[in-house]
Amino acid sequence: MPAGKKDKKEESKKKYKYWRGSFVIGKKADGTPERIYVRGKSKAERDEKLEEARRLHARGLKMGEMTVREWSDRWIAVYKANASETQKNHYKNKLKKDILPDIGSIPIKDVRMSHLQEILNKRKGDKKGTVEKIRMAIRQLFADAEAEGIIERNPSLRLELPEMTEEPRRPLTEVERQTVLKVAETHPCGPYILTMLYCGLRRGECAALQAGDIDLEEKRLTVNKSLTFQKNIGQISGTKAAKMRKRNINNGEDAGVRVVPIPDILLSILKTLCDGKQETEILFPKRDGEHATMQTVRWWWKSFSRECHITAGANLYRNAIKYGTSPFGEEVTPHYLRHTYATDIYAAGVDEKARKEFLGHASNDVTDIYTAMSDEAFDRASKLINEYYNSKKWGKNGANENGEGA
Repeated sequence: MPAGKKDKKEESKKKYKYWRGSFVIGKKADGTPERIYVRGKSKAERDEKLEEARRLHARGLKMGEMTVREWSDRWIAVYKANASETQKNHYKNKLKKDILPDIGSIPIKDVRMSHLQEILNKRKGDKKGTVEKIRMAIRQLFADAEAEGIIERNPSLRLELPEMTEEPRRPLTEVERQTVLKVAETHPCGPYILTMLYCGLRRGECAALQAGDIDLEEKRLTVNKSLTFQKNIGQISGTKAAKMRKRNINNGEDAGVRVVPIPDILLSILKTLCDGKQETEILFPKRDGEHATMQTVRWWWKSFSRECHITAGANLYRNAIKYGTSPFGEEVTPHYLRHTYATDIYAAGVDEKARKEFLGHASNDVTDIYTAMSDEAFDRASKLINEYYNSKKWGKNGANENGEGA
């Protein structure tokens, strides 16, 4: 059969869960047809890859001769097509700032492990979480290239992390907690801060709360959405657990719903906050009543933490905090409130299953996903939390059970 007719012929079969395809590009020295092969998890994916391979062949390139930059564009468009905008932007930023400047112009088939290891080694001394995210992006980029048949061997499998700075992950110290409670009495952001502290909410989850999410009679708070930010603008999306579990609710939005007990120490604050509000009204809005922006939530914490430093006894120089003189940690962020909550409910004796539920930790364990918490278990955990907070006797003056103030 003439080579021209063979060019139009595609052979494919489903093998090992992949659909294979090929097309003839000429003849080998022994006279047998020389083909370019691709594979996909479906016929549609195989056909798309065949089209891409033909396009590259017409330019005198093979799939493996694509540069890393060319492959990364396709990778984002195809492999991250179903990711959220936040996740897409995360990968785009990692590629643009941390990966492509070093290897973007190199043909992907020529990339060696040493190229990739050098990218990580340059981040020596950086925060651990940052470097781990770069490695994760590299691994996904090259693992998918291998799965697509663009490269024969994945060079990212044995990448080692350089020496890094461990990000502090700790609860508030006793002095920091006392200071937060004292400042929260009078600061406008006090209710927002205390809701994160006593319910373990992430910043975006707290900023997304509506009055209807608060059940004052049952003393329960429902977390079913989060506020994420695109170029400073807040947008409602599913919770972090929902994105990891890839669940969907009826209207098509991701949602990982969890219910958290409202401790008695927070109840009156939320009651005052909800008084007179419609169920759909935002609990912690901007001044115009709309959802907060990234700039807004940053300003809330900056204002609140500044007051904490001053209250804790930090010195000022030209109205700026001298952090070296402050007992309140300069590194403290809103996420420290969540760590404090996690520590508190553990100290209170709440069981592991309930702690996972209250913190909204996504789990791949089938038992955890399908075993709902009973009202009895919820009430038992709620009682333990209240007993713990009551035993500490944190009063309005910020004194603990030994009478020691902030």
